[in-house]
Amino acid sequence: MRALLVYHSRTGATERLIKSIGRALEGRGHRVEYHKLEAKRPMGWFASSWAAFRKRETDLAEDMPKSLRMYELVLIAGPVIAGKTSAELNAFLNNMPDGIGRRFGVFATSGSGAAEGPLRSMKSRIEHVGGFIIYEDVVKRQIAMDPEACTRRAEEIAEQLVRPWVW
Repeated sequence: MRALLVYHSRTGATERLIKSIGRALEGRGHRVEYHKLEAKRPMGWFASSWAAFRKRETDLAEDMPKSLRMYELVLIAGPVIAGKTSAELNAFLNNMPDGIGRRFGVFATSGSGAAEGPLRSMKSRIEHVGGFIIYEDVVKRQIAMDPEACTRRAEEIAEQLVRPWVW
């Protein structure tokens, strides 16, 4: 299986977890590609919170993939900022290439507070372009920052993503 892991990480927690998931998938024999979402002009904490709160997008430093057709699985992850998805994640989700028939996993990292709203927002935009959600989760930042807990959680997520009954 070929997987694309798309993520935005503000504090490093999401990146740490997504890389661990990628290693777990590679350990199971799958090909993994990463696409980190970064703004052309990095924003400070206040500006990124304000942009997320207002559901804004930002210009991304790298071009988005032109198509998702070559991937059997796309995992999209990002932090919860001001109770919303980040401006970088909004830029990808709002302009996502055709996702028809692709299987998607989504997760959000959260320091505290509810992440159900951002997760629901991510899922609805994926389903709007024809994607099929096979996995969703909210991961606390503390888990992602603890190396042992992060590895354990990444293994669990990878197991859920490749389980045969969702394929």
